[in-house]
Amino acid sequence: MSDIAWVIGGTGGIGGACAAGLAADGFTVHTSDRPAEDMTQPGVAEEVAERLAATGRIATAVHTIGMSGRRLGDGPASVCTDEGWDEILRVDLTSAFYFVRACLRHCTEGSSVVLIGSALARGLDPDFLTVAYRVAKAGMTPLLEAAAYEGARKGIRFNIVAPGLVDTRMAARALGNEEIIARFPELMPLTRRPASPEEVAAAVRWLASDQSVQTTGATIPVDGGWLLR
Repeated sequence: MSDIAWVIGGTGGIGGACAAGLAADGFTVHTSDRPAEDMTQPGVAEEVAERLAATGRIATAVHTIGMSGRRLGDGPASVCTDEGWDEILRVDLTSAFYFVRACLRHCTEGSSVVLIGSALARGLDPDFLTVAYRVAKAGMTPLLEAAAYEGARKGIRFNIVAPGLVDTRMAARALGNEEIIARFPELMPLTRRPASPEEVAAAVRWLASDQSVQTTGATIPVDGGWLLR
């Protein structure tokens, strides 16, 4: 049976880079053919995981689904809309819970599960005050720790990769703002630029490899120094 890499949200951006990198590493990559909306429904992740596990071993599973809720009214806590709050928590965090639960049920010893978090879960900045997004990404930490604790007894690793700004469509607002661009040396002092999707995927690829067999329950920043400011 083949070693499968299951990438949710693997059609573009960080997810696409993860899918391409894992394929280059020899995994049989399966990207979910369902829209992100479907992955927030109970049973969908379970159904996909069960089907994949019947065809091979889910060696690594990566959750890259995420959305910015600014167009729905996400923003500072004082002005965040009900719609922005509900939708972001549902898409970014509830889908991660369903994914993690399915992985605990269908992954096996040696499997590696990775969630894409965000440096914004911890670091506050006046240009990036989106409370629902921050809470959703921060909520991945206790979810991950609970899964890692349970998964360790099954030999399954659970970790988070937490980027700062990444050059993707989701970051178009920031990347098109000259004032924010001028702040790159402050925001990401190590590289003074956004990360590429491939640089984020490199951390995921390491976590999918045997080189990370001692690593679980960890959050790995790929943020160019965002949290060191």
